[in-house]
Order: sequence, then structure tokens, then C-alpha cells
Amino acid sequence: MSEHTLARRILVIGVPIAFAAISVFHPRPEPIAGLADEVGWWITLHALQIPMFLLMGCAVLALGWAASGRAATVSRVAALVFIAFYPAYDAVAGLGSGYLVQHAKGADATTQSILHDAAAGVFDSPINTGLYVVGTLAWMVAVVSLGLALRGGPGGRVVTILFIASALTLIDHGGVFGVVSFTLFAAGAAVHSLARAHTPERGNSAPTTAATAAR
Repeated sequence: MSEHTLARRILVIGVPIAFAAISVFHPRPEPIAGLADEVGWWITLHALQIPMFLLMGCAVLALGWAASGRAATVSRVAALVFIAFYPAYDAVAGLGSGYLVQHAKGADATTQSILHDAAAGVFDSPINTGLYVVGTLAWMVAVVSLGLALRGGPGGRVVTILFIASALTLIDHGGVFGVVSFTLFAAGAAVHSLARAHTPERGNSAPTTAATAAR
């Protein structure tokens, strides 16, 4: 296996598997003040997720890099929108609210109430909600389109089904939805990569085939 192939597999398979693993441990406080006992992990997790979301967008771009046609183009554009919006949402929601809750620890009751209200306001703000909606829709479009762009290549319809299922299950990256979505993405990438490795001649011609199918 070449270094290029190894690096590609780490990106398209390893990153989503790692993301699925940490999603298991994503706190889901309700209300946000419930973070007090695990706010350190909350902040660390959301700091880690920023580059991981960027890498997920890069994984979409890498998988569809050689494909052509409308579906591939839509996937690339949507992946860039995802990269621009979803990490921004996660940073605002995670780091912004986390630091406010952290500063509330040890404060008097009035100050705690003010900071907890501010944390909830950051998390539920219209701007943050907008970032979430645009980022989530961009992920759905990017990965559905990726599946369609690759349906004529290695792995065929199985790859398409796995990617579409991944796209439609990322309602929330924390907890079960994140675990399911990123696991399905890794499965789709693994099927495509292994099929590509075992059919090198088809792998070389897959972009043309996929492009024809996507037109």
C-alpha cells in the first residue's frame, strides 16, 4: 500500500470512525447549566471537533475528487459550504456556552444565573441556529451527491446507499445520530476504497463511469 493510499484511507475511513467514537461521549446537557460537572470535557471535545469537521469535509472532497458531472460538482460545492458553516456553529455552541458555564462555577447564585442564561442564549441564538441549519443541509447535499456521483464506480449501489444513509442521519452530531452517521460514512468509504483496490482498472476508469451516470 502506497503512502498516498494509506493517507487517503486514514482521512476517509479513520477520521469518521474516530468521530463516531468520540460522539459516544458527547454530553447532552438539558438545561445547559447541567454542564457544570463536565464542562472541561465539553470544551476539550468541541476544540477537537473543529479540525475534525474540517477533515470530514476534506474526506468528502477526496472521495469525489476524480469524479465529474453534476452530482460531483454539487457535492464539492456543498462540502465547502459545510466546512465554512458547521465548524463555526460547533465552535459557537460548544466553546461559547462552555466557557460561560465554566466561569459560572464558584460564582454567587446571581452571577451563576446570569452566566447560565447567557450560555443558553449563545447556544440557542438565531445566528447559531442559522449556522447549524445551513451546515447540516450542506452535509446532507454533499454526501447524497457524493453517493450519486460514485454509484457507477467501485462498490456501486452499496456505496451510494451507505452515503445517502449517512447524510440523512446527521440530525445532530452528538450522541446516537453522530455515531450512526459517521459510522455509515466510514462504511461507505471503506467499501469504495476496498473495491477500488481490488479492481484497479475499474478504479482508474471509475470517474468517467460515475460521471456518465451522474449526468
